Amino acid sequence: MDTVALKQIIPRIGRILKVFREKTGQNQGDIASKAGISVSMLSQIERGLVSPSIDTLVAVCSAVGMEVSELFKRASSEKPVRIHHPGERLRNVLGGVCYEQLMTSLQGAYQVEMFLLEVKPGFTTALSTEGHEGVEIGFALQGDAVLTVDYVDYVITEGDSIYFNSNLPHQLKNQGDKVFRAIWSISPPHVDYLSSAIDSDASDS
Repeated sequence: MDTVALKQIIPRIGRILKVFREKTGQNQGDIASKAGISVSMLSQIERGLVSPSIDTLVAVCSAVGMEVSELFKRASSEKPVRIHHPGERLRNVLGGVCYEQLMTSLQGAYQVEMFLLEVKPGFTTALSTEGHEGVEIGFALQGDAVLTVDYVDYVITEGDSIYFNSNLPHQLKNQGDKVFRAIWSISPPHVDYLSSAIDSDASDS
């Protein structure tokens, strides 16, 4: 791999490692301790500020439960143009809440995820009690819902657009009588649907 290509892939490697760390519910101190490196070094790796040695990458990958080969496969698979056709997109159904990943990008500073959110009447998204890095933007396509951000309720109806700082505790509840549907975007991506998405439509009847 030439120097230019390596510089391009380092931010992707850092972001992927961060996503996997968050998925396991571990903080930087946990992973740094297991990998035998400082928290400062891990932070720089996740932000794409340093080019870690292979030994360090192996140690960090082991700490987050990921194979090095899988890391490089993911980091090098970004294409300049990607199109996901209906039926090809990943979906994650949790009770009455469905997330369909429309598109995601882990490239450099432009890390974003867009998905279709559907919440059945009476159901609530998981409560993010401590929030997470980044911002969220949404557009309500259908139905009504209550968005709670930092313990303040905001009523969302069809046609409304939404923005909030996702570092704050937040949750969405459908208190209406029909399915709430919205296009939602998170930057940077918070959940690694490529690994955890399960299409459970067959069992969600």
